[in-house]
Amino acid sequence: MRDKLSAFGLLLLVGVAGVCPAAVEYQEGAAIVVPAAACEVAKLAARELQSYVEKATGVRMEIVEEGDAPNAAPQRLYLGATRAARQAGIDAAGLPRDAYHIRTSGDAAYIVGGDRGGDPLNLQTAAGTLLGVYEILDRSLGVRWLWPGQSGEFVPRSVSLRIEDRDETVLPRFRFCGLRTGRAEEVLWMRRMRMHGADGMQYGHSFGAWGEQYFARHPDWFEMDPQGVRHPDKSMCVSNPGLHRQIVENWWARQQARPGVREIVNVCENDGPGACCCPNCLAWDGPQPPWPRPTPYDNVHCVSRRYARFQMEVLKLAREHDPDAEVVGYAYSNIVFAPTGLQLDKQVVMGYVPDVFFPRTPEQQDWVLRQWLGWEEAGATLFLRPNYLLHGYCMPVNWSRQWAEEFQLFAGHGMIGTDFDSLTGMWSTMGLPLYVLGRLHVDPDRPPESVLEEYYSCFGPAGEHVRAYWDYWERYSFEQIDAFKDGLWQYARYPETAARRFAPECFSPAEEILAKATAAAAQDEDARVKVAFLSTGLQHAQLCVEASIAFAQAGDDEARRRAAVEKLAAFRKTITDPMIVNVSDGNDSCRAREANLGWPQ
Repeated sequence: MRDKLSAFGLLLLVGVAGVCPAAVEYQEGAAIVVPAAACEVAKLAARELQSYVEKATGVRMEIVEEGDAPNAAPQRLYLGATRAARQAGIDAAGLPRDAYHIRTSGDAAYIVGGDRGGDPLNLQTAAGTLLGVYEILDRSLGVRWLWPGQSGEFVPRSVSLRIEDRDETVLPRFRFCGLRTGRAEEVLWMRRMRMHGADGMQYGHSFGAWGEQYFARHPDWFEMDPQGVRHPDKSMCVSNPGLHRQIVENWWARQQARPGVREIVNVCENDGPGACCCPNCLAWDGPQPPWPRPTPYDNVHCVSRRYARFQMEVLKLAREHDPDAEVVGYAYSNIVFAPTGLQLDKQVVMGYVPDVFFPRTPEQQDWVLRQWLGWEEAGATLFLRPNYLLHGYCMPVNWSRQWAEEFQLFAGHGMIGTDFDSLTGMWSTMGLPLYVLGRLHVDPDRPPESVLEEYYSCFGPAGEHVRAYWDYWERYSFEQIDAFKDGLWQYARYPETAARRFAPECFSPAEEILAKATAAAAQDEDARVKVAFLSTGLQHAQLCVEASIAFAQAGDDEARRRAAVEKLAAFRKTITDPMIVNVSDGNDSCRAREANLGWPQ
């Protein structure tokens, strides 16, 4: 959302002598000015602006603290909460978190954000100034980040940095948005896609410690199985008023211990289905939704209405302490179905977890979209909290258009944020859908075909071949869609079934396309590096399929099992760019998936 004020100001030009004569006047002494004792957000914003202006124009703008900026500097670009910004009437303290104001005026330009102290590579750190700089680099210089790291940068040569005349406050499109990762390069990429956190939105599977704390005294708060036995380590008995009171009591105690810090009431169920079979819980369920349903929801008992009512009961109690309280839960597992027969308050926030992985049949896609619309119609406030990025191992996948359809429908129907679990780091083989995901976070209304064209154009003379490459994998996925139908947890065992989805012969057409792309990019070093990035990922995926087949054939023969992965292991040692494929970093890496299946490491 943009709150546009009256536009006026200057055209800031930082140019290259001899290329753009009008810019020569502004080259010498142009400065980026940050506040004295600037926060880390402003410092990173200054470094990013300086770096990409130099890459684009050849001119290095000096970074100076306010008070050290030479008075004779022909132009100054003020970042963050400077005195000059306050004197110009731009109050950083008055901006919402992650919002920013951009103004051009006379010989100065201002990018001022709702910043706070903290690490800018933590999405919970408010970073409006940094997000404003990325908008300038995007709109004014055409800088693109196809994937994290230097090889993913696309910086077109420019004669000048031109900041259009404007006086505008830009508010975040979403309350929060991002992908889960612990890798700094990927968090920086998310920042460049304008992703950010939110205050008070601490949530997640919330009852994991409750069994140890409360089961001995209150077994009736916990799931009852069909035989009438209570269990401390499964789901909760969410119809129990005592459970509701304890949740609110705990939440309010935390609120009282931290005055001024708001916290949402977290009632997200444990990681599994809601399965209490006590008479009261079953009575809250209402009629079951119709079939057919997609896997993994085809044979589950729907408890959405039960959990929606549970959240309303908790919200009612929380409002006795705070009329503006919010309650958050997951529309997950057998809670994903749109509830019927009750109206929810907007302060009931649901994280929608559609565990129907891509690619989807038209019927599956329609079902997923209809559940969201049903939750919206019931009155819930919604955010997207999917697991489908966990799927795919390191195989080449392209479901960009189908994902964009989902995202844009959700964005147009009340989506307040995103939280993707997880970013697995397979940028050479999942890079296109991830780029579309990132760019639609910047502008959810943008036509997806425009984003695709932007991506291909960054490969210069190889662009049309890169388009053909990704189109091939999109066609392949949907032509082989039956091979991609899985239960929920199959993503963790993907290496053992990779050959069922990607037969060895499917790689040859893709190799031929990339060979043409390599030839087309021969005289363009930037394009050559980017095509090589894709080619290395393709070769790695092919070797993974070969290793999967050989490992399965080896049976219990340890020598054959080790031989099955030798070629793959040797190839991995030649990969120098860690963004090509995530070999070993974290639980979602290739080796972590393979180790789960007994592959030699």
